Amino acid sequence: MGAVYSHLSEEERQIIQIEIGNGTGIRAIGAMLGRSPSTIGREIKRNTWFPSNENDSYRPYRPKRLKTGPWTGRYYIAGPAQRKADRRRMKPRKPHRLSYGRLWAQV
Repeated sequence: MGAVYSHLSEEERQIIQIEIGNGTGIRAIGAMLGRSPSTIGREIKRNTWFPSNENDSYRPYRPKRLKTGPWTGRYYIAGPAQRKADRRRMKPRKPHRLSYGRLWAQV
């Protein structure tokens, strides 16, 4: 039949955020949540910003005060990832189409 996949829940994303802040490793977080370490790593990579790499990808709309040194760690915020997942879930997969006859019958 195949494997069954499920998206990360809001609680799991919150746990990832807390544990990354505590300095817990990806494998330990994966074991804690019962998920693959690659799943945790991809989730962190999708929603991570490195302040020390700002010079490499120059964006003029960012204020200069955000620049920090290479000692700054990664920041993971669960909120944006959860909002994106919610929007994706609410969006219909295929648009509904009506034939001319059914549309005329409704009128």
